[in-house]
Amino acid sequence: MKNLHGSFLPVLAAILMWGAAGAALGDESPFKSATFCHGLLDSQAPKDKAEAFHPDETIYLSVELKGRPKTGKVATQFLFRDNVIAEAEVDVATVNKGILLSAGQNTFAGFNLTHDQPLPVGDCYSAVVTLDGQPLGTFPFRVSPPKDAIVSELKSVTLSKSLDDKNQPVDVTREFDTKDKVIFSGIADLGLGTWIEVGWVLGGMTDSEGTRSITLKENKTGCPFRFSFIPNGGWPAGTHEAVLLMNGKEVAREKFTIKNGPALTQTVETTSFKLSSDDGRGGPGATVSAFTPQDKVLHAGWELKQPTMVKGIRFVWTAIEAGSAKDQVIATATIPSTIHQSISTTLKAKNGLPKGKFKVELFQDERLVDGRTFEVK
Repeated sequence: MKNLHGSFLPVLAAILMWGAAGAALGDESPFKSATFCHGLLDSQAPKDKAEAFHPDETIYLSVELKGRPKTGKVATQFLFRDNVIAEAEVDVATVNKGILLSAGQNTFAGFNLTHDQPLPVGDCYSAVVTLDGQPLGTFPFRVSPPKDAIVSELKSVTLSKSLDDKNQPVDVTREFDTKDKVIFSGIADLGLGTWIEVGWVLGGMTDSEGTRSITLKENKTGCPFRFSFIPNGGWPAGTHEAVLLMNGKEVAREKFTIKNGPALTQTVETTSFKLSSDDGRGGPGATVSAFTPQDKVLHAGWELKQPTMVKGIRFVWTAIEAGSAKDQVIATATIPSTIHQSISTTLKAKNGLPKGKFKVELFQDERLVDGRTFEVK
């Protein structure tokens, strides 16, 4: 599974209520506390405080504000690593309208995170709470292994060029050629719900195309595992690393060397550009010199001077003069860091674009790498 955090579909619900609580004086901030728990009282105050949850449990969070503010929106984002998996917002005014502020009573916002599939195990979670867009705090929480899970432990890891007919590593080495597939294999005791993930670090940057993970659906002792990767365009020369994570924590980092490969560069240089119509499956089809208003999916692509560890790329589509639009940005896009020999961007226009003049630009960080104009005729 490439993106573990995309394997479940959490739903965030929010309820706001007011309830009795002691008010702290002398602090101008309306925020009092944020408490994870296994349930909420009718007042949305916390019930059964918690620091960790099992993978199949609902995550409850109670946010306490001082007094009964008449206005304000409390919002919570639940994050797995740095990725938002669910978010919700509640309006203080919906429950405090017409209620006079009473000393000694506070307002509670209750949030709960539900999910159809078990949450990945680990210390990879946090909740970011804001009031009217201003941060109140970031609060971490943990998902513990299931109750009947064995202890997970890494036993060994190996780098090799190939496997035998029993999937055992052969040609064990730390030196590879540019076109070699690097195989990262190992043995571990892996408990129910444990997930392991490998990332490949080239020149200090993780190539996101190579990231892979496995989640255990049962307890396994002495369990063999393996991952393999070769970057687009081959391995660049130099020393690189394979990094193994278990439940989000690093447990192994293996270095290896590529002696005969192209030099790794992070500066994007283009050699050619083309526009393409859609192939009907969401990919680039025939090369075109212009689009028509009937084109709903537009592709633009650049060939690069050499394989490049692409980083900080941003595409900008602009209507220069089309219909009533003039010099109006109509879409932007980014791509993850990975090695590319070519890069492309796609614009999806539900109703097509009006006839006129447009441009698509390629930026690396704040540097304009290339910009091309085109027409819709």
